[in-house]
Amino acid sequence: MSDPMTAAATPDDRATTFQAVQGPQAEHYSGEVLLVTAYALVWALIMIWVAIIWRKQSAMTARVAELEKILDRAAAAPDAK
Repeated sequence: MSDPMTAAATPDDRATTFQAVQGPQAEHYSGEVLLVTAYALVWALIMIWVAIIWRKQSAMTARVAELEKILDRAAAAPDAK
């Protein structure tokens, strides 16, 4: 029976550096293009999220202002007891 420790590769046997692919299987995308695209996508999503929150806040402010007007009119009206 063989010793499993001798069959396993040691850490020194494994590659520790990056080596680009040579030949017909070259990389299809540039890392810089992917990075810029990812950042642009994240910023676009953040801007869309801020716009949605802004619209919701504007609607809420208008609703609160309308409710305050209703309360002011109700407080100014004479009691009908």
